[in-house]
Amino acid sequence: MNALMKKVGVIVLSVSTALGGSLMPMAASADEGVKMLKLKQLNVSTSEALAAIQAKYPGPVNEIELELEHKGDRIVYEAEVFDLKNEKLLEVAYYPQTSQVELVETENLTVLGFDRFDEDEMAVIKKMAADDFSLSGQIAKVKATYPGLVKEVELERKKGVSFYKIKLLNAGGERQKVILDVASGEMIPVMDHD
Repeated sequence: MNALMKKVGVIVLSVSTALGGSLMPMAASADEGVKMLKLKQLNVSTSEALAAIQAKYPGPVNEIELELEHKGDRIVYEAEVFDLKNEKLLEVAYYPQTSQVELVETENLTVLGFDRFDEDEMAVIKKMAADDFSLSGQIAKVKATYPGLVKEVELERKKGVSFYKIKLLNAGGERQKVILDVASGEMIPVMDHD
């Protein structure tokens, strides 16, 4: 570990200790625990949900999130998929209980003459499409290093870097967050604040 990393670690530890906190991962909420139990019953992974969604709606994925429906007890994966040909962002739902994929909503990538995503973001999204970027494959790599239930994956761009923020719950119900560089596939664990 280099000197700068040691200093940063000491600062984080000092601030955490001063605030009375700890660096232990946060435990899952009751709702997250129910999702974990329900998915174990169904034996469906985020990668399988993505594969089903992309078989019907191919294109780069902006985000996918595991939800427990408010009415009833159905688990649903909600995803946003880019349809670059038609300049749309598709909101899609996947129901693991029935393997049903449903188009929920369609939004234009341009609203009132303004682009929803800037040029750099669109360049990354188009490159992902041209390169046949496999989010399912990348999630499998993340899970090999950080085993657990993937509950949310979201494409973000900050400081010139495009990455997926991946939120997981491990078998003990502790939260883990990993960022995955879209260009290099490099994974970096980060602290979970939400």
